[in-house]
Amino acid sequence: MSKAIPLIALRTFVEVCKAGSMKRAADQLCVSPAAISQQIKGLEDQIGRRLFERDAKGIQLTPCGRSLFDELAGTFDVIEKAWSRAALKAPRQTRLVISTTSTIASSWLIPALSGFKERCPNVEISIQICNGLSELKHGHVDICIQRETAASCENHATHLWSSYLIPVCSPRLLSTQRNIESPQDCLTFPLLQDTERNYWKVWMNAFGMSNRKMIQGSSYGDESLLISAACAGQGIALVNSVFASEALQSKRLVQVTNATAELKFDYFVYCAKERREEWAIAEFMKWAVQQAGKTAKGHAREIESAGQVA
Repeated sequence: MSKAIPLIALRTFVEVCKAGSMKRAADQLCVSPAAISQQIKGLEDQIGRRLFERDAKGIQLTPCGRSLFDELAGTFDVIEKAWSRAALKAPRQTRLVISTTSTIASSWLIPALSGFKERCPNVEISIQICNGLSELKHGHVDICIQRETAASCENHATHLWSSYLIPVCSPRLLSTQRNIESPQDCLTFPLLQDTERNYWKVWMNAFGMSNRKMIQGSSYGDESLLISAACAGQGIALVNSVFASEALQSKRLVQVTNATAELKFDYFVYCAKERREEWAIAEFMKWAVQQAGKTAKGHAREIESAGQVA
């Protein structure tokens, strides 16, 4: 009996070819680069030939790899189109799988989700943490909420909000030290950093400031962790105003100054183009847009604009 066809590994191979690198393919498939490398090595072991050559520029297809990709790419496209047509003919779905980042999920989506459940009580929601849009294409998720990317044009997208950095901290922290009257005063407090230590630098540069302290301090892997650290009184954090909204409304955080900087990227809710008219998907996307509008109005303050800074 012949061995089972390694469909998962073959799909991984196709995605690596399309992405041009194992790291980008890993991001799109929401797995680690090591997992991608293992799948490719398994294929090469089964075939007994190399599929990629590694050089200073990255990876290049071997003649064997090119031949395999040319035959497989169209096959997977046919499978995806057949699946999409079947999904369109299915009855009203009662379960939505939503892919988003941990920050969006914890800081915006989950606190607001009861509103959607009231609107559509028969729709069950499953939330997955992932930073890529490729799962939409393959039908593994129904909705994706994330910032705009190069792959955005491949899907149906609806704008949710623009991005503004605001400085926030615990009210307890302000009560123990002097008030903040200007952006410069933030330097008298501990500064909480994003993982790339970039937010404070671009924010201060936008207001004509430069100080070694702007890249010092504890750093956190995503904005939900930054918000938690700020709520705990560990210092002042720069975060997306939408992500801080719930903590601001509950008084766990305060905005310490009106000095607000606009970022260059916006956030969107995505679905596959061929599925945008499905009932549950359409209802969720309409609700998400309405909720995003409420969130933006809920914490609106007079803004001292610094233009686009990142």
